[in-house]
Amino acid sequence: MAGKTMIFDAAHYQPDVWKRIKKIIASNRVGSAYLFSGPEGSGKEATALAMGAALNCQNNATICGTCSSCLRFASMQHEHLHVVVPLPRKKESIDKDTDVLVIIGDKNAALLTDLLQKKGEDPFQKIKLPQAKRILINSIRELRKKLYLKSVDYGYKIVLIFDAHYLSDGDGASANALLKVLEEPPEKTIIILVTDHKTMLLSTIQSRCQHIDFPPLDNEMVNAYLKENGVSLNESEFYAYLTDGNMHRARFLADRSIDDILNVMKDQVESVVNTDGNSWRLYINNMSRIVRSDPDNFKFQLFLLQTWFQQSFRLRQNIDAPLAQNGLAEALKLFTTSYPQADLTAVNSVIESTIGSMDRNFYMPLTLTNMLVDIQHYLKGKA
Repeated sequence: MAGKTMIFDAAHYQPDVWKRIKKIIASNRVGSAYLFSGPEGSGKEATALAMGAALNCQNNATICGTCSSCLRFASMQHEHLHVVVPLPRKKESIDKDTDVLVIIGDKNAALLTDLLQKKGEDPFQKIKLPQAKRILINSIRELRKKLYLKSVDYGYKIVLIFDAHYLSDGDGASANALLKVLEEPPEKTIIILVTDHKTMLLSTIQSRCQHIDFPPLDNEMVNAYLKENGVSLNESEFYAYLTDGNMHRARFLADRSIDDILNVMKDQVESVVNTDGNSWRLYINNMSRIVRSDPDNFKFQLFLLQTWFQQSFRLRQNIDAPLAQNGLAEALKLFTTSYPQADLTAVNSVIESTIGSMDRNFYMPLTLTNMLVDIQHYLKGKA
């Protein structure tokens, strides 16, 4: 889905957080390191970009949107801006001076350039390369060289580390290298770490940052964003509700029709309630293949499965269940009457744990087998 929102607009999506950031800037007591944390798709990266632009605005405004500095930030081309993201490692033998673009290979380097450009066009664009599961130590080494190279004439050097929890991957060398920068930060440099998983960061890194926590986006904000980007009113409201404040998921869903989404959901439900061994084997093999080739699609399918059980719970409690107004009313009613003793809250937790296992590199066939067994267990109402 192509976006049209620029960093000048991004600040409006988290008004309370942005109000706090404006007070920090106005106080002239800006810290050297911040940790932006919160649920996935809550606008943390967009707000980090907006903060960087505000601190470098040449008109002394919290993003005037017209000065050359703001415009260069909007295109991700500002000389003060340094972005660090998880990257794949294509070159096996490297030394400390090997260029990061050499390590990741030409194809990934081109993809990275393209994603950075799209990020400038829409700050909700995710910079995510295939098989990128760590922040490379060489990325931090190159960053240190750039930061200590020279001072700035105006504004601040801004370092944005997206998916910062990947600093701790492997032996944690990248995290320790960054820690040295945090302990002795260069003059007029601000480092913003952005993460969905704050607890995965070293406590020593957390302790050197000022923490700014983000709540999920308001559904109306997600709805407005989707409408601005050409999604019809009926669809935008459905997607906004379904994603519950997660802009990344909303963008992902908006590239699919409502009918396609509902069909995937029904396929998932039929697979997990079926107790046939061959059907389970096919499901486990298929989902294991998807998690390797298309992790976002894996999350998407399990998210829809999770949504089905959440909607069933709402229907059972006589709470409004919007999916019942989208062609699934009879199916949901049949399900809830077929499993009157089901512990739907426990089922939801099992699926959530399975989704989280991706980031912990669990053996997926076994994880999926355990999920199916546990779901059957809780559908029967067993503790």
